[in-house]
Parts: sequence; structure tokens; C-alpha cells
Amino acid sequence: MFLLRTMVVLGLALTPAAALAQGQGHAHAAANGGQIQKIGAYEAELVVKGADVMLYLVDDKEQKVDASTFSATATVLAKGNEQKTLELKPGTANLLTGKADFAVDGKFRATVTLKSGASEIGKGRYSVDIKG
Repeated sequence: MFLLRTMVVLGLALTPAAALAQGQGHAHAAANGGQIQKIGAYEAELVVKGADVMLYLVDDKEQKVDASTFSATATVLAKGNEQKTLELKPGTANLLTGKADFAVDGKFRATVTLKSGASEIGKGRYSVDIKG
């Protein structure tokens, strides 16, 4: 009986729903190689390439969302444990972009606040590798 219970518990722990409940985030891969966080009704993927910071938006069906009415602010942990603020503005299609004019130690760690017009949609926390 113990073995059966153990197998059932392990089986449930390995399902995608359990992974989501445990904070894994998503059962699908990031389309652009970044990290995905749920912010409000959207999935926001953060990608950092050199000084370029990009936030891709999709809906709950993984369809691209027109980014022209959105903006975002990233509060970033910069080198020397300084907090820096970075504005992300609409780019093309489902993309918000900005430039980091400061250095970071290791990973790019940021709290991103997503807005539509003047209304805050929500926040997402990221820790991503900087791509060359």
C-alpha cells in the first residue's frame, strides 16, 4: 500500500499542472530563449542580448499581443548592488525594448512592471543570462 501511494504521489508531482503549481512557470519553452513570467493575463518573456533588453508579450493561448499600447519599467540589480531603472517602450509586433547603459554582475536580475496606458497590469521577477 505504501509503495502504491508513493507511486501515485510521484506521478502527480511530475505532471505539467503540478509543475505550474510548484512555481516552475510554464510547461512550454520560451520562444526567444529568455525567461517567461505570467504578468496579469499575459506571458512576458524577458531576453537580454548585450545592452539590448527585450520583453515579448503573448496571451494565454501563446498568440502575439500588439505591444503598441504597452510599456514597462524594469528595476534591475546592477553592478555593486545598485538599483537601476530601465524603461521598455513598444518596438515591433509584440515587443517592448530598452537599452541597459549599466553593468550587472552575473545574471540580469529585474522586477518588471507591465502597464497598459496609465494602468499597471502587474509585475514579474526575472533572473536571466545575458546573451552575447
